[in-house]
Amino acid sequence: FIFTMSLLVLLPFLLVPCFAENAGFNQALEFPAEVSISNYIKLERVKFPTDAVTVCTWMRKFQDPRVQHIWFSYAVPGSYNEFMLSDFYHNGVGSSTYMEWTDMLMLKNEWYHFCLAWSGSDRLMEFYVNGVLVNTLLTSATSLRADGTLVVGQDQDSMGGGFDVNQSFAGQLYNLNVFRRKLRVEDIAAMYYDGRCARSLASPLVHDVVVSWEEFLGATKSGAVTKVDAGCLGTGFLAKITELVLKEIAATTGHV
Repeated sequence: FIFTMSLLVLLPFLLVPCFAENAGFNQALEFPAEVSISNYIKLERVKFPTDAVTVCTWMRKFQDPRVQHIWFSYAVPGSYNEFMLSDFYHNGVGSSTYMEWTDMLMLKNEWYHFCLAWSGSDRLMEFYVNGVLVNTLLTSATSLRADGTLVVGQDQDSMGGGFDVNQSFAGQLYNLNVFRRKLRVEDIAAMYYDGRCARSLASPLVHDVVVSWEEFLGATKSGAVTKVDAGCLGTGFLAKITELVLKEIAATTGHV
């Protein structure tokens, strides 16, 4: 009984640091299966990295795996595909180089870890899925422009608009972050192996974030985009402590 009461008293203090590490923990963004050009998130005058960048997210798509849908579109005047990411077929950097990927599918309703890394110094675009480097491409771009418009869920064919419903994304995104450098394969693999429900990024990576998951969550959501439960509360430290407390209470009271 004393042990049980001690756990109950300590539980709030044990959990507070976990939640404080990531204010966006267990909150995913959902773009509904019924697609519409009204469903998107927009951030303007984004301090997008110019010399090197990595974009990583967990993604769960609701659509046909063999059809391209644009989920990340960064545009600047005169270059509407300055940095563009899709869930199938191709990714683009600098509006002039596109990496095709048709030999791999992201299946419907399955979670995948997706990262695209690029640097102007080596001009290499590197594409990772589930911590594994699956494709590389030498680009012509040596730099990107900042202060553009970033749209999540649609493809910009004009600044902040020009959406095509056939390219609209439907699915869930979780822990989407934009980094100011080209992450190493070790960084990306570690992010994947920490798991979708990791409570925070590794400390060295936190300082490289320029557009954070919390910023995406806090941005104005257009159309039917909503925040939903990411399904992480039943895993990890919280679940283990809760299970231990409940077992101890059951043993103490004689209930199974």
